[in-house]
Amino acid sequence: MRPLALGLALALSACGSARPTHGAAHGRVLIARMACGSCHVIPGIAGADGRVGPSLAGFSRQRMIAGALSNDAANLARYLKAPAAVVPGNAMPDQRLTDAQARDIAAYLATRD
Repeated sequence: MRPLALGLALALSACGSARPTHGAAHGRVLIARMACGSCHVIPGIAGADGRVGPSLAGFSRQRMIAGALSNDAANLARYLKAPAAVVPGNAMPDQRLTDAQARDIAAYLATRD
């Protein structure tokens, strides 16, 4: 079910819809729970107004992730799971996400346009 949810989130994003699917909705909960907004501005997340990392507003329209990877669901999930291993030297902390958590967060960010 999760790959289907991710595909639906990406399809909705491509259509300009910001309505999250189940995986994306869970990603939104995870982002709030893990306090990602303490470092990032994240539309749709209460109190997510951090200025340490880049704003994630319009994330679905960005071409690159961390200036090093093309912005697609697989690359984002891989980066979220092990940021320093994927892009050495960056400041993004390793949140020790599961594969499913990384996919759900990626699905939510795909709705941010």
